[in-house]
Amino acid sequence: MKRTLVLLCVLVAFALGIAHERVGSQATPRMWAETLLDLSTAEIPRPARVQVRHDHWEPGAETGRHSHPGPAVFVVLEGELEEVLRDGETRALKAGRVYWKPARVEHNVRNVSGRLARAVVVHLDPAGSR
Repeated sequence: MKRTLVLLCVLVAFALGIAHERVGSQATPRMWAETLLDLSTAEIPRPARVQVRHDHWEPGAETGRHSHPGPAVFVVLEGELEEVLRDGETRALKAGRVYWKPARVEHNVRNVSGRLARAVVVHLDPAGSR
């Protein structure tokens, strides 16, 4: 009898655990974070002017050579871009990736994909610039 009671308690506890797990997983939406960029820099000006832009490039479109007075965080949302620096160094900027752009680096960004390319760019320029 004691053995049966213990076995019954174990089975009930097991069943309640499964039921709680199912209810909990259905009733509680999850949130999670993934670090995309983690760096230390002394390059952010103080005071800073923060500008968040949503940039769009049609296939083949480019920005033309330019630079920014402060650094920027560049998040490619879709498409594939190519960045060419003044010294000719080239890097692919791919969707889903995050890039750090140092201040005062001359560059050109071009859409090399056959579809619309989009990026969110956070500029951290010295206050009063532009």
